Amino acid sequence: VGVGDERAGRGGPNAITRVSDTLVDQCGAAMRDRVFLAADLIRHVAEPPTAMVDENEVAALHASLHAVLGEAAARRVAREAGRRTGDYIIANRIPSLVRLLLACLPAAPAARLLVKAITRHAWTFAGSGSFAVEDGPPLTFVISGGPLSKGVATHEPACDYFAATFERLFQRLVSARAVVVETACVASGDTACRFAIRW
Repeated sequence: VGVGDERAGRGGPNAITRVSDTLVDQCGAAMRDRVFLAADLIRHVAEPPTAMVDENEVAALHASLHAVLGEAAARRVAREAGRRTGDYIIANRIPSLVRLLLACLPAAPAARLLVKAITRHAWTFAGSGSFAVEDGPPLTFVISGGPLSKGVATHEPACDYFAATFERLFQRLVSARAVVVETACVASGDTACRFAIRW
């Protein structure tokens, strides 16, 4: 599924607001401000975004995480922010009847329905990039040209925010045993970011 309409190039505000909250909790407000200053996004501290943002802001913030905190700490913050984003999506973006339906279904059909929903909303996280699904096994999400790996060079896959968001959604809506691992990443030299999902 390519992301190619007027919404392309935008990203959800959770990629900024959940990172901000997590930075305060894990590193303190001063470090949060330092990271946001380095990304030239300090205005989002005083007035957190509530609508879609330019994907370049998402890219700048996640690159700043790595530049300021270092790879290991940046990944910890991004992963927790992703978990919080997953919880937010479940609580605020998925109707209660749909949550109930998914809870009643076996894992395989629940996963199919969740994948369809994620694909429909791929523009909210892939930005101007593209999103594809490979049935597997394992089921794999592929993001090419996404914002999280822009301007980042790491030894290991760096899109922990996406991996944790996907994992939270699958754990809560498909199977508590779900695990999502980013197996390839543009930031570490691959041609696309790949997320393997198992449960």
